[in-house]
Amino acid sequence: MRYVEARPCAALAPYVQCYWALELSGVAPMGVHRVLPDGCLDILVDLTDGVGLRVVGAMRAAEVVPLSARASFVAVRFRPGGAQPFLRLPLLELTDATVALADLWPREAREWRERLGEAAGMAARFALLERLLLERLPGREGDAGVRHAVDLILGARGQVPVRSLEEVMGVGARQVERRFHAGVGLSPKVLCRIARLQHAVELSRGLQGAEWALAAGYYDQAHQVREFRALTGLTPGAYVREQAEVGFVQSPEEAGA
Repeated sequence: MRYVEARPCAALAPYVQCYWALELSGVAPMGVHRVLPDGCLDILVDLTDGVGLRVVGAMRAAEVVPLSARASFVAVRFRPGGAQPFLRLPLLELTDATVALADLWPREAREWRERLGEAAGMAARFALLERLLLERLPGREGDAGVRHAVDLILGARGQVPVRSLEEVMGVGARQVERRFHAGVGLSPKVLCRIARLQHAVELSRGLQGAEWALAAGYYDQAHQVREFRALTGLTPGAYVREQAEVGFVQSPEEAGA
């Protein structure tokens, strides 16, 4: 099993979080592969049998994905809100959904399928994905107010009062919600919850119990348990045990440039 991430070029950094690739061969990993919500949208290229292109929208809760003994994937992971200028549709339409790229980009999907089918190796596929995205680089970065609010939420690891975003964006609560649904596919409250969960997961190896809950930004341990159950399907303790037994497939082997 091999999982690798690579960073985008400067021109795509406002939109793309990373490119990633996963190769599985031989015996499939035992147990489950639990994908946690991260606020991101991915364009997934399945190279296991031919070339399959899918768009995986932002998730509001974890998804357990079965893995076969042999698989090959390469993908673009967009930053929260970063995909909207490329896809040019309200991202809420893709939330918790997977759709064929051909349904959104019929002409481009045919070109991507042909060119990615000819590329060999992770590095070549990453470079090709970057070129294909640069060819579609939008003239503007999308909703600047949403982008700024997303940066605040992620930078504060979800510890941002949602009402404060009204002042940041200069609009009322309904407009904040509407623009987040269009630009990110999630409400600001849900993105805050996801950002806090991601921070809690980062802290899970060194802390536990009430100390872990408070360090991650929860009111108390009961609050953390409720949030973990809602977003991961497990209690915090059960999640830690699962990771100790199974691990996480998408643990970067190497962060490429």
